Amino acid sequence: MSKWKSYLYAILPHPTEAKILMLSNKTGCSLPHVCVNDDLECDDIPVIKKEFEQRLGISVNILYCANNYYDKSKRKIHCIYVLESNDSIEKLKEGSWTDLETLRNLSLKLPEHKSVIEEYLTEIENNKIPKLRPPWAKTGWFDSASQWINEQLLDLNYQQLSPVECIKTWGISCILRVRTNHGNLYLKEASTLPLFCNEPVVTKELANLYTEYIPTVLSINSERHWMLLADFGEPIGRKSPVKIKKDVYRLLAQIQIKSVEHIDNLLDVGCLDRRLENLASQIDALFDDETILSQLKEAEIKQLQTLAPHLKNLCSQLAEYKIPQTLVHGDLHLGNVALNNNNYLLFDWTDSCIAHPFFDMFLFYFGRNNIPFLSPVKAIRDEYLNQWTIYESKSRVLEAWKLAKPLCALHHAVTYQHISNCLEDREKQLFSKALGNFLRELLKCKL
Repeated sequence: MSKWKSYLYAILPHPTEAKILMLSNKTGCSLPHVCVNDDLECDDIPVIKKEFEQRLGISVNILYCANNYYDKSKRKIHCIYVLESNDSIEKLKEGSWTDLETLRNLSLKLPEHKSVIEEYLTEIENNKIPKLRPPWAKTGWFDSASQWINEQLLDLNYQQLSPVECIKTWGISCILRVRTNHGNLYLKEASTLPLFCNEPVVTKELANLYTEYIPTVLSINSERHWMLLADFGEPIGRKSPVKIKKDVYRLLAQIQIKSVEHIDNLLDVGCLDRRLENLASQIDALFDDETILSQLKEAEIKQLQTLAPHLKNLCSQLAEYKIPQTLVHGDLHLGNVALNNNNYLLFDWTDSCIAHPFFDMFLFYFGRNNIPFLSPVKAIRDEYLNQWTIYESKSRVLEAWKLAKPLCALHHAVTYQHISNCLEDREKQLFSKALGNFLRELLKCKL
């Protein structure tokens, strides 16, 4: 089969006027663009930034992806990015500045781009930035964050060895990286969504409680929800050997068990209370959300709405087991685990909360390649479940495990409901799909 190709298009605004850069030739006008012979991810920011800089001849920041389209039949990816210039526009290699009125009379090589460009030009001409747009997708954020990082490096007496660079940006968070004489440091800002914790404060508190297993927080800006993390190595990755996976999930259980004595403290610093009684109270709002139900077929909606009483009863049944409700990471996979100085470090605590511990095991309940009793999946799962036999017999732990499956799907569906409802329309697609998947997994469960 032919390789995928990524077509990347740039909306580059004029620094002082409501205009963007357009290219033109005999066949029509277009946005500046590059073609990469690979299937780039939309958030592969360093590569995308480099490609645009080589094409334009200036330094730029990637603010956000305004539009993307995957053509599976032709193995092509089309993405339009909004940029921010770091250089004088006099350095540009080519092109002319186009305003909204001129654009409407232009013939574009790709007519489907016109609506995206019109929306952007209308926005900047009227100076009306959507309320749901995250701070890092706005002009000037990168410079402010970079300046703050530089101030922290001075206070820490660290030597900066590379420019600050963005390594990931999407609807719910942004991550910057800078290389220093003490390794790579990372700035992260995450959205302040209704079901997201105060991540900088929570991560700092977790690092105090579990010093060996949480990245070190070097500095916090509470007002802007920034945190600067010390170097913690590279993620171990989802393809890690079974032994490593067993070690990680055993460690997760041990952290969760230890958290029982710190629940009130964790709630006080910003972990959300998503215990079973609260989950039960969120069911009706989830199943009555018209935006969510629009993703399901009519038969699925009817089936789902009959489940509400059963799910509420399940919450009560699961709470009767002696397995305590604990700290839950919320998005634990091996892309959020690093190995540093022979210790596993768990990071990305944006979704952390107090809930039933088994809700962190969604990959074992619903993973794509998960065959429930196929070794090594069973071996990893059992390594985790064995830690809970200090509270219940092994048979009772397994009973609780089975009861928790539909509630695990419900917990994550509620998470994605709140994420999706707080994003710009262009960002909703990915999260809405995940929400639909969890609801369908819920429907598959035997209640």
